[in-house]
Amino acid sequence: MIPSIALTAATLQQSEVQAQSRFERRIQERIEKRRLQEESKLTDTQKQQLFEARRDWLLSSYDQRLALLNSGQTCLESAQTFDAGKTCREKQRQARRQLLEQSRQVMNSERQRVGLSPLRPLKPFSV
Repeated sequence: MIPSIALTAATLQQSEVQAQSRFERRIQERIEKRRLQEESKLTDTQKQQLFEARRDWLLSSYDQRLALLNSGQTCLESAQTFDAGKTCREKQRQARRQLLEQSRQVMNSERQRVGLSPLRPLKPFSV
């Protein structure tokens, strides 16, 4: 009886995560669409400035992103239990979100400089 309860709980949790992921993807798609619409109205100079800021960020954070991938791989390779694997995934997710937030801050300062609205925070309903 207990294994079936655990299976049911795990299935429900997975369904909630999938629903949340779909919801988050729809929000991200809308944000991306708005970003592209705004950027289509920029002058060539403004587009070039945004490109350079993105390129500079991607190049400067390359080692950080590579280290994040490597640490995730190492963590998962050494994980021997479900909980250990879950901990690895949670740490990876948190690290990716931190890196994304750093990127957002860099790009928001450049977006504001060229007259665009800032990108939204990671959590769509955060204050």
